[in-house]
Amino acid sequence: MHRRLLASKAVTMPYQHTQRGVSALLLCLIAAAFSTAVIWQSGAPWLTAAIVLIVLLVVAVVFSSLTVEVNDNEIRWFFGPGFWSYRLALDEIESVAVVRNRWWYGVGIRVAPRFRLYNVSGLDAVELRLKSNQLRRIGTDDPQGLAAALKSLISRR
Repeated sequence: MHRRLLASKAVTMPYQHTQRGVSALLLCLIAAAFSTAVIWQSGAPWLTAAIVLIVLLVVAVVFSSLTVEVNDNEIRWFFGPGFWSYRLALDEIESVAVVRNRWWYGVGIRVAPRFRLYNVSGLDAVELRLKSNQLRRIGTDDPQGLAAALKSLISRR
């Protein structure tokens, strides 16, 4: 069990897990190498190639990992070093299920007609059905652990 000090108050962190985004990282690095080669072959200015390379490397860093934290009040998840994060109050969750995504859902942030997906690698995810009837899928290489932590906290409410 992890402990974190927030605003001079200890908060129990029953679950925290970081998945490395091997798929996302490899895709970005391959795209960076390919794009750079194509741009240089086309005779475009070196600055164009440098900008494309920098953008793809930043995307690779941002989607290099996905961290999920669950505490007594909320679930929070963020990509890479945490430039932005998502939060969801546990009170908003109606049900939790372990699911398997289709390979074509890909990696990153996906908004599909039925759900939103946050994923950096693999096909396993935890699906959160919200009381508003919206669905959120959080990709993870530890779906059983995340689902168990959420179900345990939600059942106490």
